[in-house]
Amino acid sequence: MRGYIHLLATAAIAVFLAGCAATGHNFDPGKLSTLTPGQTTLEEASRALTAPPAKFFKQSDGTLLALWSFKITFVTDGLYSRKEALLQFGPDGRLMRLVDSTNILLEPWERQKLLGPAPAPELTQDWAKPAMEPEVQTIYIPGPGEPAGLAPQGK
Repeated sequence: MRGYIHLLATAAIAVFLAGCAATGHNFDPGKLSTLTPGQTTLEEASRALTAPPAKFFKQSDGTLLALWSFKITFVTDGLYSRKEALLQFGPDGRLMRLVDSTNILLEPWERQKLLGPAPAPELTQDWAKPAMEPEVQTIYIPGPGEPAGLAPQGK
């Protein structure tokens, strides 16, 4: 009987693992806070997160988006775990900012550091002049039988 229970347990574990699927590269999201915008390179980020990015997206402005993504599913979507971090690297190969994250807990100060400094407002020299009320002029058109010229008083 004891051998039968072990056989059933082994079969149950095999069935459970057979319904398991993983995509991406498992990475350590706790290490995101060690990255520094303007300093960390893509290679250093990969080393710190203990995995290479799952996907790259080249941008027309010369920057690169790197997506660290990992999803594991047990028993056909009955139980799953997913985490993602999308980082933007500049043309010089250095981290610019954290673009987005999914299921990654960061302290507010860590998130603010990774988002980078707020963009500076655009300053322009051309200040718009305040709108002025348009001048309204009334033109009198004389009716039939009235003399042309100035408008009569009271009209």
